[in-house]
Amino acid sequence: MAKRLAVVFLAVLFFVFSTGCGKKGASEKEGKTFVYQLTSNPSTLDPQIASGEAAATVITALFEGLARQSEDGSAVPGAAESWTNNADYTEFTFTLREGLVWSDGETPVTAADFVFAFRRALDPATGSPTYSPMLCIQNAREVHAGELAPEELGVTAVDERTLAVRLAYPVENFPALTALPVFMPCNEKFFTETAGRYGLERSTLLGNGPFVIDGKYGWDAGKYINVKGSSSYRGEAGAWPSNIKFYIGSQDIDTSNPLQALLDGTVDVIRLPSEQVEAAEQAGCGVIAFEDTTWGLCFNVNSEVGRSASLRRAMLQCLDRAALLQYLPQGASAAGGVVPPSSTLDGEPYRESAGSLSFPEAQDTGALLAQALQELGLEEAPSVKILYPKDAQLDLMVNEILKTWNSTFHTYYNMEALPEDELLSRVASGQFTVALCRIQPETDGPYAALSLFASAGKNPANFEGSDFQALLDSALSSGALSSGAQEQHAGTELYKQAEQLLVDQGVFYPLYFQKHYYGTGGRVEGLVIRSYGNGIDFIRAGK
Repeated sequence: MAKRLAVVFLAVLFFVFSTGCGKKGASEKEGKTFVYQLTSNPSTLDPQIASGEAAATVITALFEGLARQSEDGSAVPGAAESWTNNADYTEFTFTLREGLVWSDGETPVTAADFVFAFRRALDPATGSPTYSPMLCIQNAREVHAGELAPEELGVTAVDERTLAVRLAYPVENFPALTALPVFMPCNEKFFTETAGRYGLERSTLLGNGPFVIDGKYGWDAGKYINVKGSSSYRGEAGAWPSNIKFYIGSQDIDTSNPLQALLDGTVDVIRLPSEQVEAAEQAGCGVIAFEDTTWGLCFNVNSEVGRSASLRRAMLQCLDRAALLQYLPQGASAAGGVVPPSSTLDGEPYRESAGSLSFPEAQDTGALLAQALQELGLEEAPSVKILYPKDAQLDLMVNEILKTWNSTFHTYYNMEALPEDELLSRVASGQFTVALCRIQPETDGPYAALSLFASAGKNPANFEGSDFQALLDSALSSGALSSGAQEQHAGTELYKQAEQLLVDQGVFYPLYFQKHYYGTGGRVEGLVIRSYGNGIDFIRAGK
């Protein structure tokens, strides 16, 4: 069965701000300057290398993929004026607009530029951190694994204006995927001439998007990136904003109070803390949420207590999950798994397809405890301190956990509430035994979330499991649709098994999903904001 319509994918992944405050005609909304504070300093603006929301936002302004998104979330022509597909959505043919040129105003943008970019993104020598949306392309997995040469990838420049793409399995919304930064074109001759500095400064950057860096002083690394409408852009219509000022850090702009920065016009869009959401809505600001973070009990498997899987399992199996979920923080929802709801797999909502995990019901854990004590060479259950973020509701949740452990194991357990930054620092450095901590993937997809438990330096549990890694590897290499009445991506079940393994082995016990919020000024509309660091598209932003 082919993947769902692009609008379904985009409804999950893309959100458009369009307020009802003071609607104006398009001409009145055009030609404005927008201000946005980037969340970090982009180390590169190379679309095939860059990652993170800051870089993706600027790249989306400077480059254009085969498609863009309209205000209703559907894929619309970008560098390609049109496309066709075969009956089962495994072959797409894109026709580029006539007269496309790069930002130098002279060099043509051709189908070969897209072929080079796609191959480069999947070449293991490139080390792209955002390649995973491309894995649906024929031979992509084999190319990325180094088993096939990049030239074997299923992309062909039929002629200068025609690009043919063959997929490994049906993805109906493939054109929508091509709007992501990693799909942006790259001119091979210019890339080679930059001698390893492509995307690191204005002089080594060649874009094809609706904006260009505003003059030789438009990019001051660590301070700002200023862009203006490109005179060489050949899209269906030019960009609405005349300029965008991307500030970096707080040296030149004060956003210490995000809501106030919106209200006084310091910025036009900003991430909002949850405690300011209600006030922002009451003030007439636009607000949207992404449910992209999972919080749960995490055991440090390198600690004296955490190294025993039997003890970890005993400490989880005695808990009354329903009792704990009475104390969810404001705006949180009960977690059905490790992978958060905003994650997609080939454009499909992963959590919706995978369903919820099986969580242990409260039960007698005497046998597990006895086994754990024997493994650890102890006579009684060891004392443990839970670290958790400061929050009144979480005080109650963690206290409920301690009450259960105290009565079950007859040992004193305690708790320590910490500011979130300090909590995350303690977890990252391994200075904990048990912590209520977060899983927040940097990119979309279940692999991005689950691979955190297999990544050196980012693994909150310090967990190593060959069975777990094997499941991730199998899921990543899968792609064909499974058979049966309810067809789904073959990797879905494998990823779910990997999630379940983390729970069953007492490594990570998901408790709740958390939302992150963006707000815009009351008159701002037309922004497209993408989850998981895929950036903000300003091309049709008006106010």
